[in-house]
Amino acid sequence: MIEKMGEEDIKKRWNIYLYYWTIPVFIVFFVINYFTRNFRIEALNINLMISVVSFLFGFLITITFSMLLNRVSALKDALAIEAGRLVSLYHLSKNLGKEFHEKITQRIDDYTVNTLRDYTNYDISREAMYGIYSDLQYAQVEDKKQEGNYGSFLYILGEFETLRERLEYLTSRRVEWSLKAAGYMLGSILMILLFLNRGDTFSNTLFILLSTIIIFIFLIIEDYDNLRIGDYTYNISNSEQIFDLIGKERYYPKEVLSKARLIFGETYRIGILDKKTNKEKMVNIKYNPTLKSKIEFLKGKFKGR
Repeated sequence: MIEKMGEEDIKKRWNIYLYYWTIPVFIVFFVINYFTRNFRIEALNINLMISVVSFLFGFLITITFSMLLNRVSALKDALAIEAGRLVSLYHLSKNLGKEFHEKITQRIDDYTVNTLRDYTNYDISREAMYGIYSDLQYAQVEDKKQEGNYGSFLYILGEFETLRERLEYLTSRRVEWSLKAAGYMLGSILMILLFLNRGDTFSNTLFILLSTIIIFIFLIIEDYDNLRIGDYTYNISNSEQIFDLIGKERYYPKEVLSKARLIFGETYRIGILDKKTNKEKMVNIKYNPTLKSKIEFLKGKFKGR
């Protein structure tokens, strides 16, 4: 028996994680420190403090990099499967009528352009993906061979939708902010302790090198977390193969041109953001040594509008 309850009986609980208890723990330690300040150690053992902070910092950084590398590995596998699914959909559509094949080719092109344009916002590919379902009405299924191809097409399409949802999750996922904040705090404390432990030429040099490495770790974590390195280059390579397969000019957002391998004399579709309208303008440009200057010229034209 289901008992009906009024709206006033429904209560939403707070979304509290266990690590939130670090806040009251911090307050408790602050109070303890305040009321026990008469107990003092005459000489602070900086070497001991450096050892403790180094251990904690290394522990958190190891966890962070493990999460980041696992995510990149999962993305690479998913991107390889995605490219394979798109290739299969393209080839199967050839056997289901010319009109259907042309529409699927355009959908694949739109999908690849959208995912390459804004890689960390993979949900923009939904429209192109859902459009394939709308185009199914144009498929020609007149004999057993076409019926078999149509069944295979639907099966791969269903798998592809699940894969796309996984890619949307992986590209939007980020390392827990509290984990990054704790790592950055420990790294900062470690740099301060190294600074206090300077003296001779060796310790000064050690401070410079170790502090620079700590900053490098911070920056590379941000690059991996925001998908600026690693798997994005892999996605560019897969997109190039798709464009070549469907007979479309390769597309690159202006921001990723430095990561792409361009061929002299080839024509490319370059996406340039118009900051006034916040929309991208796509232009066809033949690659030559003046490609960069042409792009800057076009950017100036968009700004002047």
